[in-house]
Amino acid sequence: MPKALASASERASRAKHLGAPHVVPINDLVDEIGRAMGWANLPYIDPTFGGINSRALLVMKAPEEDADPSRTDHRFLSFDNNDDGAANMFEAFQRRGLARSLVLPWNVCPFPIVGYTPNAVERRRAAPFTRRLLGMLPALEVVVTLGGPARDGWRPSELHPGRKLNLIAGASPSPPGINTLKNRQSFDAAIDQLTQVLNR
Repeated sequence: MPKALASASERASRAKHLGAPHVVPINDLVDEIGRAMGWANLPYIDPTFGGINSRALLVMKAPEEDADPSRTDHRFLSFDNNDDGAANMFEAFQRRGLARSLVLPWNVCPFPIVGYTPNAVERRRAAPFTRRLLGMLPALEVVVTLGGPARDGWRPSELHPGRKLNLIAGASPSPPGINTLKNRQSFDAAIDQLTQVLNR
């Protein structure tokens, strides 16, 4: 069911698995990012994802919405968050029969940003963390950027020089943009391409 993490008890249940072997190295990196950038309680990777075993990385721009730093209990990067963008991801995967254990969500800036779009300074500060993440993902085949800021901020020559990864770009799943026909088609096309890659 979409938006399952609206429930405090469900968040508490997921939090019990944050130390699972497939996600703990990434969640340790999240803690490191928080210390380095001065942000407490950044969102962790939902343990229902593939973690270090993932074949696909789904990239958006920065933590927001359910990842609001004002939340005092555990927050997650998750398709089950209590926001419409997450619900759109949930439904897109469910409709195609895609297993979330094959993928990992990330943000081109894995910390809150000042404006709508990550600026050059924010991207530069984020890049070393993303390179660290990519080094944890030996099975990674494809990067899917969702939204213009993620697409423009993902620079292969800086983030994975010498490593060939399939790149797919689509619109963000979040409203209001996703509510236009053009953006909905762009988002759906990106997830369809991802499905083809993962079903090989």
